Amino acid sequence: MKLVSSIFLLVIAQLPLQTFAADGFTECLQQQMLISNDSVTIGELKALCNGITANNELSGNEQNLSESIAFIPTEDNEIESAIDNRLKMERIGEKSTFSLIPHKPNYIILSNNLASPNERPFNTAFPNRDVHLQPWETKFQISVKVPLVRDIFAGNGDLYAAYTGRFFWQQFNKESSSPFRETNHEPELWLSFKNNSELWGFRNSIIRTGIVHQSNGQAGSLSRSWNRIFADFIVEKGNAYFSFKPWIRLSEDSDNDDNPDIDEYLGNFELSGVYKKGKHSFSLMTRNNLDFSDNHGAFELGWTFPISHNINGYVQWFNGYGESMIDYNSHSNSIGFGIKLSDWL
Repeated sequence: MKLVSSIFLLVIAQLPLQTFAADGFTECLQQQMLISNDSVTIGELKALCNGITANNELSGNEQNLSESIAFIPTEDNEIESAIDNRLKMERIGEKSTFSLIPHKPNYIILSNNLASPNERPFNTAFPNRDVHLQPWETKFQISVKVPLVRDIFAGNGDLYAAYTGRFFWQQFNKESSSPFRETNHEPELWLSFKNNSELWGFRNSIIRTGIVHQSNGQAGSLSRSWNRIFADFIVEKGNAYFSFKPWIRLSEDSDNDDNPDIDEYLGNFELSGVYKKGKHSFSLMTRNNLDFSDNHGAFELGWTFPISHNINGYVQWFNGYGESMIDYNSHSNSIGFGIKLSDWL
Protein backbone atom coordinates (compact mmCIF):
# COMPACT_ATOMS: atom_id res chain seq x y z
CA MET A 1 0.00 0.00 0.00
CA LYS A 2 2.81 2.44 0.83
CA LEU A 3 4.45 1.79 -2.55
CA VAL A 4 1.19 2.37 -4.43
CA SER A 5 0.53 5.54 -2.44
CA SER A 6 4.03 6.83 -3.14
CA ILE A 7 3.69 6.21 -6.90
CA PHE A 8 0.26 7.86 -6.92
CA LEU A 9 1.58 10.90 -5.04
CA LEU A 10 4.56 11.20 -7.39
CA VAL A 11 2.32 11.20 -10.46
CA ILE A 12 -0.07 13.74 -8.93
CA ALA A 13 2.83 16.02 -7.92
CA GLN A 14 4.03 16.24 -11.54
CA LEU A 15 0.66 17.33 -12.95
CA PRO A 16 0.24 21.05 -13.73
CA LEU A 17 -1.61 23.20 -11.27
CA GLN A 18 -4.29 23.90 -13.87
CA THR A 19 -5.33 20.25 -13.65
CA PHE A 20 -6.17 20.65 -9.99
CA ALA A 21 -8.02 23.88 -10.53
CA ALA A 22 -10.18 22.28 -13.18
CA ASP A 23 -10.83 18.99 -11.39
CA GLY A 24 -11.92 19.25 -7.76
CA PHE A 25 -11.89 15.48 -7.36
CA THR A 26 -8.20 15.30 -8.36
CA GLU A 27 -7.36 18.21 -6.07
CA CYS A 28 -9.04 16.41 -3.19
CA LEU A 29 -7.07 13.21 -3.88
CA GLN A 30 -3.82 15.17 -3.99
CA GLN A 31 -4.50 16.87 -0.68
CA GLN A 32 -5.64 13.70 1.05
CA MET A 33 -2.54 11.79 -0.05
CA LEU A 34 -0.52 14.41 1.85
CA ILE A 35 -2.45 14.38 5.11
CA SER A 36 -3.98 10.92 5.47
CA ASN A 37 -2.66 8.04 7.55
CA ASP A 38 -0.75 5.29 5.66
CA SER A 39 -3.42 2.76 6.61
CA VAL A 40 -6.10 4.55 4.58
CA THR A 41 -6.70 2.84 1.23
CA ILE A 42 -7.00 4.59 -2.12
CA GLY A 43 -10.56 3.30 -2.36
CA GLU A 44 -11.44 5.03 0.89
CA LEU A 45 -9.87 8.26 -0.36
CA LYS A 46 -11.88 8.07 -3.59
CA ALA A 47 -15.11 7.57 -1.68
CA LEU A 48 -14.26 10.49 0.61
CA CYS A 49 -13.42 12.83 -2.28
CA ASN A 50 -16.50 11.81 -4.27
CA GLY A 51 -18.65 12.88 -1.32
CA ILE A 52 -16.82 16.19 -0.83
CA THR A 53 -16.93 17.08 -4.53
CA ALA A 54 -20.65 16.26 -4.78
CA ASN A 55 -21.48 18.34 -1.71
CA ASN A 56 -19.58 21.33 -3.05
CA GLU A 57 -21.22 21.09 -6.46
CA LEU A 58 -24.70 20.93 -4.91
CA SER A 59 -23.96 23.96 -2.74
CA GLY A 60 -22.33 25.91 -5.60
CA ASN A 61 -19.18 26.17 -3.51
CA GLU A 62 -16.58 24.67 -5.84
CA GLN A 63 -14.16 27.56 -5.32
CA ASN A 64 -13.92 26.70 -1.63
CA LEU A 65 -13.09 23.03 -2.19
CA SER A 66 -9.49 23.31 -1.02
CA GLU A 67 -10.65 24.98 2.21
CA SER A 68 -13.02 22.05 2.88
CA ILE A 69 -10.26 19.53 2.25
CA ALA A 70 -7.76 21.27 4.52
CA PHE A 71 -9.89 20.70 7.59
CA ILE A 72 -10.76 17.01 7.11
CA PRO A 73 -9.79 15.04 10.25
CA THR A 74 -7.19 12.29 10.07
CA GLU A 75 -7.86 8.68 11.11
CA ASP A 76 -7.37 9.66 14.75
CA ASN A 77 -10.10 12.33 14.39
CA GLU A 78 -7.52 15.08 14.88
CA ILE A 79 -7.29 18.13 12.66
CA GLU A 80 -3.77 18.66 11.35
CA SER A 81 -2.18 21.83 12.73
CA ALA A 82 -1.06 24.66 10.47
CA ILE A 83 2.55 24.05 11.55
CA ASP A 84 2.43 20.35 10.58
CA ASN A 85 0.76 21.24 7.29
CA ARG A 86 3.43 23.82 6.44
CA LEU A 87 6.23 21.38 7.23
CA LYS A 88 4.62 18.80 4.92
CA MET A 89 4.16 21.27 2.09
CA GLU A 90 7.77 22.44 2.41
CA ARG A 91 8.92 18.85 2.00
CA ILE A 92 6.73 18.37 -1.06
CA GLY A 93 7.99 21.66 -2.53
CA GLU A 94 11.62 20.58 -2.46
CA LYS A 95 11.74 19.24 -6.01
CA SER A 96 15.26 20.45 -6.84
CA THR A 97 18.60 20.37 -5.07
CA PHE A 98 18.40 24.13 -4.46
CA SER A 99 14.89 24.86 -3.19
CA LEU A 100 13.95 28.29 -1.88
CA ILE A 101 11.01 28.30 0.54
CA PRO A 102 9.21 31.28 2.12
CA HIS A 103 10.63 31.97 5.58
CA LYS A 104 9.15 35.03 7.28
CA PRO A 105 6.12 36.73 5.66
CA ASN A 106 6.64 38.26 2.23
CA TYR A 107 4.67 41.47 1.74
CA ILE A 108 4.54 44.95 0.23
CA ILE A 109 2.65 47.77 1.97
CA LEU A 110 2.17 51.51 1.80
CA SER A 111 3.19 52.72 5.24
CA ASN A 112 2.78 56.00 7.11
CA ASN A 113 4.93 56.91 10.12
CA LEU A 114 2.59 58.83 12.39
CA ALA A 115 5.50 59.73 14.69
CA SER A 116 7.31 61.56 11.82
CA PRO A 117 10.44 60.17 10.10
CA ASN A 118 13.76 59.99 11.92
CA GLU A 119 16.01 62.51 10.13
CA ARG A 120 18.66 62.81 12.84
CA PRO A 121 21.13 60.17 11.52
CA PHE A 122 21.03 61.67 8.01
CA ASN A 123 21.52 65.22 9.27
CA THR A 124 24.57 63.98 11.19
CA ALA A 125 26.00 62.14 8.19
CA PHE A 126 25.25 64.96 5.70
CA PRO A 127 25.39 68.25 7.65
CA ASN A 128 25.45 70.33 4.45
CA ARG A 129 22.47 68.62 2.88
CA ASP A 130 18.88 69.65 3.50
CA VAL A 131 17.28 66.30 4.37
CA HIS A 132 13.52 66.01 4.00
CA LEU A 133 11.94 62.61 4.64
CA GLN A 134 8.27 62.01 4.01
CA PRO A 135 6.05 60.06 6.41
CA TRP A 136 4.58 58.03 3.53
CA GLU A 137 6.78 55.30 2.08
CA THR A 138 6.57 51.84 0.55
CA LYS A 139 7.78 49.10 2.86
CA PHE A 140 8.35 45.56 1.68
CA GLN A 141 9.91 42.37 2.96
CA ILE A 142 11.46 39.48 1.04
CA SER A 143 12.25 36.37 3.10
CA VAL A 144 13.38 32.95 1.86
CA LYS A 145 15.10 29.91 3.34
CA VAL A 146 16.76 26.77 2.02
CA PRO A 147 17.27 23.43 3.78
CA LEU A 148 20.99 22.58 3.72
CA VAL A 149 20.89 19.17 5.43
CA ARG A 150 17.80 17.12 6.23
CA ASP A 151 17.15 14.45 8.88
CA ILE A 152 20.31 14.75 10.95
CA PHE A 153 20.58 13.79 14.63
CA ALA A 154 18.75 10.48 14.19
CA GLY A 155 16.32 12.01 11.71
CA ASN A 156 15.06 14.62 14.15
CA GLY A 157 16.91 17.73 12.98
CA ASP A 158 17.30 19.92 9.89
CA LEU A 159 19.90 22.57 9.08
CA TYR A 160 18.58 25.73 7.40
CA ALA A 161 19.96 28.97 5.99
CA ALA A 162 17.78 32.01 5.32
CA TYR A 163 17.85 35.58 4.13
CA THR A 164 15.36 38.31 4.99
CA GLY A 165 15.51 41.75 3.40
CA ARG A 166 13.37 44.65 4.62
CA PHE A 167 13.23 47.77 2.49
CA PHE A 168 11.94 51.29 3.17
CA TRP A 169 11.43 53.20 -0.07
CA GLN A 170 10.60 56.91 -0.14
CA GLN A 171 8.61 56.31 -3.31
CA PHE A 172 6.76 59.65 -3.29
CA ASN A 173 9.72 61.79 -2.24
CA LYS A 174 10.40 63.24 -5.70
CA GLU A 175 12.36 66.14 -4.21
CA SER A 176 15.07 63.67 -3.11
CA SER A 177 14.75 61.41 -6.21
CA SER A 178 12.70 58.73 -4.39
CA PRO A 179 15.58 57.15 -2.42
CA PHE A 180 15.58 53.96 -0.39
CA ARG A 181 15.71 55.44 3.10
CA GLU A 182 16.84 52.18 4.69
CA THR A 183 17.66 48.61 3.63
CA ASN A 184 18.07 45.87 6.26
CA HIS A 185 19.78 42.54 5.61
CA GLU A 186 19.29 39.55 7.90
CA PRO A 187 21.04 36.27 7.04
CA GLU A 188 20.48 33.35 9.44
CA LEU A 189 21.75 29.83 10.03
CA TRP A 190 19.96 27.46 12.41
CA LEU A 191 19.20 23.91 13.44
CA SER A 192 15.53 22.97 13.68
CA PHE A 193 14.45 20.07 15.89
CA LYS A 194 11.03 18.42 15.79
CA ASN A 195 9.44 18.09 19.19
CA ASN A 196 6.10 16.87 20.49
CA SER A 197 6.07 17.67 24.20
CA GLU A 198 2.98 19.10 25.88
CA LEU A 199 2.41 21.22 28.98
CA TRP A 200 -1.03 22.44 30.13
CA GLY A 201 -2.46 21.69 26.69
CA PHE A 202 0.24 23.61 24.82
CA ARG A 203 2.29 21.57 22.35
CA ASN A 204 5.93 22.52 21.74
CA SER A 205 6.26 21.35 18.13
CA ILE A 206 9.62 22.85 17.06
CA ILE A 207 12.78 24.05 18.79
CA ARG A 208 15.29 26.07 16.78
CA THR A 209 18.75 27.32 17.69
CA GLY A 210 21.13 29.30 15.53
CA ILE A 211 22.98 32.50 14.71
CA VAL A 212 21.71 35.64 12.97
CA HIS A 213 23.42 38.75 11.59
CA GLN A 214 21.54 41.96 10.94
CA SER A 215 22.88 45.11 9.30
CA ASN A 216 21.89 47.96 7.01
CA GLY A 217 24.88 47.87 4.65
CA GLN A 218 25.82 51.49 5.34
CA ALA A 219 29.17 53.05 6.24
CA GLY A 220 30.32 55.69 8.69
CA SER A 221 27.79 57.16 11.10
CA LEU A 222 24.87 55.50 9.26
CA SER A 223 26.20 51.98 9.79
CA ARG A 224 24.15 49.66 12.02
CA SER A 225 24.79 45.96 12.72
CA TRP A 226 24.75 43.25 15.37
CA ASN A 227 25.12 39.48 15.73
CA ARG A 228 23.14 37.16 17.99
CA ILE A 229 22.78 33.53 18.91
CA PHE A 230 19.19 32.55 19.57
CA ALA A 231 16.78 29.82 20.55
CA ASP A 232 13.20 29.70 19.33
CA PHE A 233 10.44 27.66 20.97
CA ILE A 234 7.38 27.27 18.75
CA VAL A 235 4.24 26.31 20.64
CA GLU A 236 0.67 25.71 19.50
CA LYS A 237 -2.77 25.21 20.97
CA GLY A 238 -5.84 24.93 18.78
CA ASN A 239 -5.71 27.71 16.19
CA ALA A 240 -3.18 29.76 18.17
CA TYR A 241 0.57 29.54 17.51
CA PHE A 242 3.32 31.19 19.54
CA SER A 243 7.05 31.74 19.25
CA PHE A 244 9.28 32.64 22.19
CA LYS A 245 12.69 33.69 20.89
CA PRO A 246 15.34 34.73 23.44
CA TRP A 247 18.81 35.72 22.23
CA ILE A 248 22.27 36.72 23.41
CA ARG A 249 24.17 39.42 21.58
CA LEU A 250 27.70 38.52 20.50
CA SER A 251 30.07 41.18 21.75
CA GLU A 252 32.11 43.31 19.35
CA ASP A 253 35.22 45.39 19.69
CA SER A 254 34.21 48.83 20.94
CA ASP A 255 35.99 50.51 18.02
CA ASN A 256 33.85 48.59 15.52
CA ASP A 257 30.52 48.62 17.36
CA ASP A 258 28.08 50.82 15.44
CA ASN A 259 25.34 50.60 18.06
CA PRO A 260 26.63 49.50 21.50
CA ASP A 261 23.29 50.18 23.20
CA ILE A 262 21.04 48.37 20.70
CA ASP A 263 19.96 45.71 23.21
CA GLU A 264 18.73 48.48 25.53
CA TYR A 265 16.12 49.30 22.88
CA LEU A 266 15.46 45.92 21.22
CA GLY A 267 15.77 43.84 24.38
CA ASN A 268 16.85 40.22 24.68
CA PHE A 269 13.79 38.37 23.39
CA GLU A 270 10.90 38.45 20.97
CA LEU A 271 7.46 36.98 21.65
CA SER A 272 5.17 36.54 18.67
CA GLY A 273 1.93 34.78 17.93
CA VAL A 274 -0.54 33.99 15.15
CA TYR A 275 -4.22 33.16 15.49
CA LYS A 276 -5.89 31.63 12.43
CA LYS A 277 -9.63 31.99 11.83
CA GLY A 278 -10.57 30.39 8.51
CA LYS A 279 -8.68 32.28 5.81
CA HIS A 280 -7.94 35.18 8.14
CA SER A 281 -4.95 35.38 10.46
CA PHE A 282 -4.11 37.83 13.24
CA SER A 283 -0.50 38.29 14.34
CA LEU A 284 1.25 39.88 17.30
CA MET A 285 4.94 40.59 17.94
CA THR A 286 6.42 42.20 21.03
CA ARG A 287 9.93 42.98 22.29
CA ASN A 288 11.03 44.59 25.56
CA ASN A 289 14.23 45.23 27.50
CA LEU A 290 12.45 44.49 30.83
CA ASP A 291 14.19 47.51 32.35
CA PHE A 292 11.29 49.28 34.00
CA SER A 293 13.38 52.29 35.04
CA ASP A 294 14.30 52.98 31.37
CA ASN A 295 11.84 50.84 29.45
CA HIS A 296 12.00 50.42 25.68
CA GLY A 297 10.43 47.89 23.37
CA ALA A 298 8.01 47.47 20.48
CA PHE A 299 4.90 45.70 19.39
CA GLU A 300 3.44 44.92 15.99
CA LEU A 301 -0.12 43.90 15.13
CA GLY A 302 -1.11 42.40 11.79
CA TRP A 303 -4.27 41.24 10.04
CA THR A 304 -4.16 39.08 6.92
CA PHE A 305 -7.32 38.53 4.88
CA PRO A 306 -8.05 36.92 1.50
CA ILE A 307 -8.27 38.93 -1.73
CA SER A 308 -7.78 36.19 -4.33
CA HIS A 309 -6.60 32.58 -4.48
CA ASN A 310 -2.89 33.48 -4.18
CA ILE A 311 -2.89 36.99 -2.70
CA ASN A 312 -3.96 38.25 0.71
CA GLY A 313 -4.59 41.76 1.92
CA TYR A 314 -2.45 42.90 4.84
CA VAL A 315 -2.77 45.58 7.51
CA GLN A 316 0.20 46.20 9.84
CA TRP A 317 0.62 48.51 12.82
CA PHE A 318 4.08 48.97 14.40
CA ASN A 319 4.72 51.00 17.54
CA GLY A 320 8.06 51.24 19.33
CA TYR A 321 11.77 51.00 18.64
CA GLY A 322 13.64 49.13 15.94
CA GLU A 323 11.24 49.07 13.01
CA SER A 324 14.44 49.44 10.98
CA MET A 325 18.09 49.31 11.97
CA ILE A 326 18.61 53.04 11.44
CA ASP A 327 15.68 53.63 13.82
CA TYR A 328 16.78 51.23 16.56
CA ASN A 329 16.88 54.07 19.11
CA SER A 330 14.11 56.21 17.60
CA HIS A 331 10.41 55.72 18.30
CA SER A 332 8.19 54.86 15.32
CA ASN A 333 4.42 54.64 15.10
CA SER A 334 3.48 53.44 11.63
CA ILE A 335 0.46 51.87 10.00
CA GLY A 336 0.54 50.19 6.61
CA PHE A 337 -1.86 48.66 4.09
CA GLY A 338 -0.95 46.36 1.24
CA ILE A 339 -0.70 42.75 0.11
CA LYS A 340 0.94 39.68 1.59
CA LEU A 341 2.30 36.98 -0.72
CA SER A 342 3.18 34.44 1.99
CA ASP A 343 2.35 34.22 5.69
CA TRP A 344 3.88 32.59 8.75
CA LEU A 345 1.51 29.60 8.40
